[in-house]
Amino acid sequence: MNLSESYDGIAAEMWDYMGGDSPGADFEYYARKIQQLPGKALDLTCGTGKHLLRYLQRGMDVEGLDASEVMLTTCMHKAALLGLTPVLYKQSMQQMDLPNRYQTVFITAGSFQLLGSRADAMQTLQRCYAHLQPGGQLLFETFLPDEAFQMEPTGRVTVWGPTLRPRDGAVVTTHLWTESVDRFEQIKVEKRRYEASKDGQIVGSELHTMTLRWYFKYEMIMMLEQAGFRSIFISGDYQDSAATAASSETVYSAIR
Repeated sequence: MNLSESYDGIAAEMWDYMGGDSPGADFEYYARKIQQLPGKALDLTCGTGKHLLRYLQRGMDVEGLDASEVMLTTCMHKAALLGLTPVLYKQSMQQMDLPNRYQTVFITAGSFQLLGSRADAMQTLQRCYAHLQPGGQLLFETFLPDEAFQMEPTGRVTVWGPTLRPRDGAVVTTHLWTESVDRFEQIKVEKRRYEASKDGQIVGSELHTMTLRWYFKYEMIMMLEQAGFRSIFISGDYQDSAATAASSETVYSAIR
């Protein structure tokens, strides 16, 4: 099976087991920013609920959106085990159309850069703006170019796993490689092959294509301004201080 720009299938099913549910340095940063501007928040690309469910356990008013049916189903199952009833929506970022308006919309894990088309990225910013209350904030992170383009297309394959798949006892191995890097277009194309095997036999295989687009600082600021945002601030490494060339992660904060 060949999947493009997707976290469905084996990739979504194994997300948590391969470390996708482990909170990182971004967890407390987003929690703090949401609590500084009290009100309803939206976890855009919430996945299996890494941030969403933990924030709900803290009593925070957070809803979730994701394009992956498998990930949302996993999120609901985990929520039920915790006695939680999250509000979840199955939509893409760029086509988001929800009944609520939010004080905070946040996008974690560099997911904004999965929008391989600049038109999709611009439309996503516009949809985020439309879903914020006046004075509400959009928060999202990007990788600096050294991080985004560190894997050159040399044919080198990185292997993750094997990781046990609990539902049938199969083990899943991921083979990751960079297919191409276009610095002029600011795009890297990655391939990921997920293989599930049991008793020495392959019982499932999927090839995923992931396009990552990187944005220069002033390009991103202009896009946010064109979408209507103001008071744009770029912090570094999940701190409140401004990002520098030494920052590994940059987080954009923009006010409607």
